[in-house]
Amino acid sequence: MTLEELKLFLKIDGTEYDLILPGYQAAAETYLSNAGVAKDYTNALYKILITVICATFIENPSLVTSRGNLGSLEITLNAMIAQLRAVQAVTVVVTP
Repeated sequence: MTLEELKLFLKIDGTEYDLILPGYQAAAETYLSNAGVAKDYTNALYKILITVICATFIENPSLVTSRGNLGSLEITLNAMIAQLRAVQAVTVVVTP
C-alpha cells in the first residue's frame, strides 16, 4: 500500500503525516505478522486492518510511545485477524 493510498483510506489531505505514516504502516504490518497473518495487500480485509491500526495510532499516539494497548479495538482486530488466518490456512497448498 502506497503512502498516497493509505492517506486516501484515512482521509488525510496534505503532508502533515507523511513522515510518520510509513512507520505506523510498518508497525501495523508487524502487529499482524506477529499475530500470524501474512502480508497480503491483495486482500481487502488486510488493507482495512492496516488502515484501522494506523488510524488508531494517529488518534492515540500514546500507544506508540508507551506500553499502551489497543483496548476495545482488540475485539474487532482479533475477529478480523482470525478470519485472515483461516483464509490463509485454506489457501496454503502443501505438496509432499
